[in-house]
Amino acid sequence: MIQNSLVRIGFSLRREVLFVVVGAIIGAIAMVVPITSFYTNLGLPYYLTWMAFGHVIGVYSSSIIAGVAIHMITAISIGVAVGVFLYKTSKLSNGLLYGLLAGSIVFIVFFIPVYQFVLAPEIARTMDEMKVTTSESEEYSSTTQYGNFTEVTIVWLLIHLVFGTVLGGVSSSISIRFLLLFLVEQTDL
Repeated sequence: MIQNSLVRIGFSLRREVLFVVVGAIIGAIAMVVPITSFYTNLGLPYYLTWMAFGHVIGVYSSSIIAGVAIHMITAISIGVAVGVFLYKTSKLSNGLLYGLLAGSIVFIVFFIPVYQFVLAPEIARTMDEMKVTTSESEEYSSTTQYGNFTEVTIVWLLIHLVFGTVLGGVSSSISIRFLLLFLVEQTDL
Protein backbone atom coordinates (compact mmCIF):
# COMPACT_ATOMS: atom_id res chain seq x y z
CA MET A 1 0.00 0.00 0.00
CA ILE A 2 1.35 3.43 -0.96
CA GLN A 3 1.28 6.19 1.62
CA ASN A 4 -0.49 9.43 0.70
CA SER A 5 2.75 11.38 1.07
CA LEU A 6 4.24 9.45 -1.85
CA VAL A 7 1.36 10.12 -4.26
CA ARG A 8 2.42 12.56 -6.97
CA ILE A 9 -0.01 14.45 -9.10
CA GLY A 10 1.15 14.02 -12.67
CA PHE A 11 -0.37 16.87 -14.64
CA SER A 12 1.05 18.03 -17.92
CA LEU A 13 0.60 21.34 -19.66
CA ARG A 14 -0.57 19.50 -22.78
CA ARG A 15 -3.37 17.74 -20.90
CA GLU A 16 -4.47 20.93 -19.15
CA VAL A 17 -4.52 22.85 -22.44
CA LEU A 18 -6.63 20.04 -23.90
CA PHE A 19 -9.13 20.49 -21.04
CA VAL A 20 -9.30 24.23 -21.72
CA VAL A 21 -9.72 23.63 -25.45
CA VAL A 22 -12.66 21.32 -24.69
CA GLY A 23 -14.06 24.08 -22.47
CA ALA A 24 -13.52 26.61 -25.27
CA ILE A 25 -15.35 24.43 -27.79
CA ILE A 26 -18.29 23.99 -25.43
CA GLY A 27 -18.13 27.74 -24.64
CA ALA A 28 -18.25 28.57 -28.36
CA ILE A 29 -21.31 26.36 -28.72
CA ALA A 30 -22.88 28.03 -25.66
CA MET A 31 -22.41 31.42 -27.34
CA VAL A 32 -24.77 30.39 -30.14
CA VAL A 33 -27.88 30.66 -27.95
CA PRO A 34 -27.40 34.32 -26.89
CA ILE A 35 -26.21 35.33 -30.39
CA THR A 36 -29.28 33.74 -31.95
CA SER A 37 -31.53 35.36 -29.36
CA PHE A 38 -29.89 38.76 -29.93
CA TYR A 39 -30.48 38.69 -33.68
CA THR A 40 -33.97 37.23 -33.40
CA ASN A 41 -35.00 39.98 -30.94
CA LEU A 42 -33.77 42.57 -33.45
CA GLY A 43 -35.81 40.95 -36.20
CA LEU A 44 -32.70 39.85 -38.08
CA PRO A 45 -31.81 36.40 -39.43
CA TYR A 46 -30.21 34.34 -36.66
CA TYR A 47 -27.45 33.17 -39.01
CA LEU A 48 -26.27 36.69 -39.93
CA THR A 49 -22.99 36.51 -37.96
CA TRP A 50 -22.09 33.10 -39.37
CA MET A 51 -22.80 34.28 -42.90
CA ALA A 52 -20.67 37.41 -42.37
CA PHE A 53 -17.79 35.32 -40.97
CA GLY A 54 -17.94 33.15 -44.09
CA HIS A 55 -17.97 36.20 -46.35
CA VAL A 56 -14.93 37.65 -44.56
CA ILE A 57 -12.86 34.63 -45.57
CA GLY A 58 -14.25 34.69 -49.11
CA VAL A 59 -16.79 31.85 -48.93
CA TYR A 60 -20.17 32.74 -50.39
CA SER A 61 -21.81 29.45 -51.42
CA SER A 62 -21.86 27.82 -47.98
CA SER A 63 -20.93 30.85 -45.92
CA ILE A 64 -22.89 29.80 -42.83
CA ILE A 65 -20.94 26.54 -42.51
CA ALA A 66 -17.67 28.38 -43.14
CA GLY A 67 -18.64 31.01 -40.56
CA VAL A 68 -19.36 28.38 -37.92
CA ALA A 69 -16.04 26.69 -38.75
CA ILE A 70 -14.17 30.00 -38.34
CA HIS A 71 -15.97 30.57 -35.02
CA MET A 72 -14.88 27.13 -33.77
CA ILE A 73 -11.29 27.53 -35.00
CA THR A 74 -11.11 30.89 -33.24
CA ALA A 75 -12.50 29.36 -30.03
CA ILE A 76 -9.97 26.53 -30.17
CA SER A 77 -7.12 29.01 -30.73
CA ILE A 78 -8.31 31.11 -27.81
CA GLY A 79 -8.60 27.91 -25.76
CA VAL A 80 -4.97 27.04 -26.46
CA ALA A 81 -3.81 30.54 -25.50
CA VAL A 82 -5.97 30.65 -22.37
CA GLY A 83 -4.98 27.08 -21.48
CA VAL A 84 -1.46 28.22 -20.76
CA PHE A 85 -2.80 30.65 -18.14
CA LEU A 86 -5.41 28.32 -16.66
CA TYR A 87 -2.80 25.62 -16.17
CA LYS A 88 -3.40 23.70 -12.92
CA THR A 89 -6.63 25.43 -11.93
CA SER A 90 -7.65 23.11 -9.15
CA LYS A 91 -10.76 24.86 -7.84
CA LEU A 92 -13.98 25.43 -9.74
CA SER A 93 -14.31 28.96 -8.35
CA ASN A 94 -10.83 29.84 -9.67
CA GLY A 95 -11.73 28.35 -13.04
CA LEU A 96 -14.89 30.44 -13.22
CA LEU A 97 -13.00 33.59 -12.25
CA TYR A 98 -10.25 32.91 -14.77
CA GLY A 99 -12.93 32.17 -17.35
CA LEU A 100 -14.67 35.48 -16.69
CA LEU A 101 -11.32 37.23 -16.95
CA ALA A 102 -10.53 35.37 -20.17
CA GLY A 103 -13.95 36.23 -21.64
CA SER A 104 -13.42 39.90 -20.78
CA ILE A 105 -9.93 39.96 -22.27
CA VAL A 106 -11.09 38.20 -25.44
CA PHE A 107 -13.90 40.74 -25.72
CA ILE A 108 -11.63 43.77 -25.26
CA VAL A 109 -8.48 42.65 -27.08
CA PHE A 110 -9.95 40.50 -29.83
CA PHE A 111 -13.66 41.04 -30.40
CA ILE A 112 -13.94 44.84 -30.29
CA PRO A 113 -11.29 45.45 -32.97
CA VAL A 114 -12.50 42.55 -35.12
CA TYR A 115 -16.10 43.70 -34.76
CA GLN A 116 -15.37 47.35 -35.52
CA PHE A 117 -13.05 46.86 -38.47
CA VAL A 118 -14.05 43.52 -40.00
CA LEU A 119 -17.35 42.09 -38.78
CA ALA A 120 -19.63 45.16 -38.59
CA PRO A 121 -18.80 46.36 -42.13
CA GLU A 122 -19.29 42.82 -43.47
CA ILE A 123 -22.59 42.42 -41.61
CA ALA A 124 -23.75 45.77 -43.01
CA ARG A 125 -22.75 44.70 -46.53
CA THR A 126 -24.43 41.30 -46.08
CA MET A 127 -27.62 42.97 -44.82
CA ASP A 128 -27.62 45.32 -47.79
CA GLU A 129 -27.19 42.37 -50.18
CA MET A 130 -29.95 40.41 -48.46
CA LYS A 131 -32.15 43.51 -48.18
CA VAL A 132 -32.83 42.52 -44.58
CA THR A 133 -36.04 43.90 -43.16
CA THR A 134 -36.97 44.14 -39.52
CA SER A 135 -40.12 42.68 -38.02
CA GLU A 136 -41.79 46.07 -38.60
CA SER A 137 -41.25 45.53 -42.38
CA GLU A 138 -38.94 48.53 -42.62
CA GLU A 139 -35.70 48.09 -44.50
CA TYR A 140 -32.94 47.77 -41.96
CA SER A 141 -30.42 50.57 -42.26
CA SER A 142 -26.83 49.41 -42.25
CA THR A 143 -25.83 52.71 -40.64
CA THR A 144 -27.60 51.75 -37.41
CA GLN A 145 -25.63 48.48 -37.30
CA TYR A 146 -28.34 46.79 -35.24
CA GLY A 147 -29.06 49.20 -32.44
CA ASN A 148 -27.10 51.70 -30.49
CA PHE A 149 -23.43 51.09 -29.77
CA THR A 150 -23.88 50.83 -25.97
CA GLU A 151 -26.58 48.18 -26.25
CA VAL A 152 -24.61 46.15 -28.78
CA THR A 153 -21.45 46.39 -26.67
CA ILE A 154 -23.22 45.25 -23.50
CA VAL A 155 -24.90 42.33 -25.26
CA TRP A 156 -21.65 41.16 -26.85
CA LEU A 157 -19.80 41.56 -23.54
CA LEU A 158 -22.41 39.32 -21.89
CA ILE A 159 -22.06 36.81 -24.72
CA HIS A 160 -18.29 36.72 -24.17
CA LEU A 161 -18.76 36.36 -20.42
CA VAL A 162 -20.97 33.32 -21.15
CA PHE A 163 -18.10 31.97 -23.25
CA GLY A 164 -15.57 32.60 -20.48
CA THR A 165 -17.75 31.18 -17.74
CA VAL A 166 -18.42 27.99 -19.68
CA LEU A 167 -14.75 27.72 -20.67
CA GLY A 168 -13.53 28.14 -17.08
CA GLY A 169 -16.24 25.97 -15.55
CA VAL A 170 -15.91 23.09 -17.99
CA SER A 171 -12.11 23.06 -18.05
CA SER A 172 -11.88 23.23 -14.25
CA SER A 173 -14.50 20.52 -13.83
CA ILE A 174 -12.68 18.21 -16.24
CA SER A 175 -9.37 18.98 -14.56
CA ILE A 176 -10.80 18.31 -11.08
CA ARG A 177 -12.49 15.13 -12.27
CA PHE A 178 -9.26 13.94 -13.87
CA LEU A 179 -7.35 14.79 -10.68
CA LEU A 180 -9.82 12.77 -8.58
CA LEU A 181 -9.61 9.78 -10.94
CA PHE A 182 -5.82 10.01 -10.87
CA LEU A 183 -5.75 10.13 -7.07
CA VAL A 184 -8.14 7.19 -6.78
CA GLU A 185 -5.97 5.15 -9.18
CA GLN A 186 -2.82 6.04 -7.24
CA THR A 187 -4.27 5.19 -3.82
CA ASP A 188 -5.59 1.85 -5.07
CA LEU A 189 -2.07 0.62 -5.87
